[in-house]
Amino acid sequence: MLTKISTVRKRFVLEFFKLHREIPGVLILFAIINFFYLAIAAPTSDQLELQRFMSFTLGVLMPLPLALAGNFIVLKEFETNTIDLVRTRQSLEKIWIYRFVGFAVIALAGPVTLVLISNTIFGEILPGLMAFTIFAPTLLLSGFMAVLSGLGKNAYVGAGAGVVIWLYCLANSEILTTRLSINEVNYYPFLEWVIYKNRPYLLSSLIPNRLAISALSVVLLVLAYFLYKHNLRYLNNSMG
Repeated sequence: MLTKISTVRKRFVLEFFKLHREIPGVLILFAIINFFYLAIAAPTSDQLELQRFMSFTLGVLMPLPLALAGNFIVLKEFETNTIDLVRTRQSLEKIWIYRFVGFAVIALAGPVTLVLISNTIFGEILPGLMAFTIFAPTLLLSGFMAVLSGLGKNAYVGAGAGVVIWLYCLANSEILTTRLSINEVNYYPFLEWVIYKNRPYLLSSLIPNRLAISALSVVLLVLAYFLYKHNLRYLNNSMG
């Protein structure tokens, strides 16, 4: 058992701190931005201003580069010409599952750590619950990108479509927060941000919103798995 845990740990470190350093790199970059701003603004700013900043940077801005990085966790093997070696050990869909689970763990741990440390140093800015819920947009965007990459048989198609979806949700926040309200629950993806921006009454929608978005994300990721399994060579087309 200990040997298996050690093997998983070593592979995790190899995958995400040596082969895919862009993922922790995104988290480190946003950590620097977050703490630099808070160190300057916290002494003179009110709590609402700090809440708006953190909910926007962690819940709106950070999900896009994270999801983009997650969408290319297998494509890099083609770029470095190591995909044939990788395929001798596991099928591509199994490699994708392993790497995506690792990506999700890191992408969740990042905002959780940032929120908890920020609350400890600067006083409570975001509620502890939001340390976990603010990860939902990353998961949802990753699910959309994965499915669209599979359908388009091209990882760049999925990435481009994901950017369009992100921009649409951001640019139409006022419209979507109205249209995505069903039975007194709001399903806008960047909910933490709009709560502190101008709609504090939507706080009651946070848990049902995140449960629904998480469920949709899982469905999208399962669909992506079968798309990848059906066409293991879709990434080759993105390099051609």
